[in-house]
Amino acid sequence: MIQVDLVRSCLQDELPKRGLFLVDVTVSPGNRITVHADSMKGITVEECIGVSRFIESQFNRETEDYELEVSSPGLENPLKQPEQYLKSLGRWLDVITFDGLKTTGKLVNASGSSITLETESIEKDALTRKKVVVKKMWEKRIDEIKAAKIVISLKK
Repeated sequence: MIQVDLVRSCLQDELPKRGLFLVDVTVSPGNRITVHADSMKGITVEECIGVSRFIESQFNRETEDYELEVSSPGLENPLKQPEQYLKSLGRWLDVITFDGLKTTGKLVNASGSSITLETESIEKDALTRKKVVVKKMWEKRIDEIKAAKIVISLKK
């Protein structure tokens, strides 16, 4: 069976040459290799084909039979790499931290190590007792985040 680390190491230098970054690699027990790659502008079918051909050139099918899929991570998958947060600036995210805290907010800042969400809540004004929308900034280190997903909304 082909090892995940072997696939990662062969892509480590190649993907940046192509303007791409590696999001994730999985290898199932049946030797099904799944590679998710992306770039700040998105990844094209032609780029996926190029990465697939590169991987095929690195492994000999005569000694190790495998199935290969190269694609973008898709909107339904959680964000895993700091570059994905940078790419998602301005979008709404659902975030769950390792301590179980769930937060939804607009991603307003992202660095290699932390993110900042602008959250909204409805609270009663202390003076008028009317409900008002209160915006707050919520900052977390990326290593404190268990899962972060882009909120898909069809509203305009």
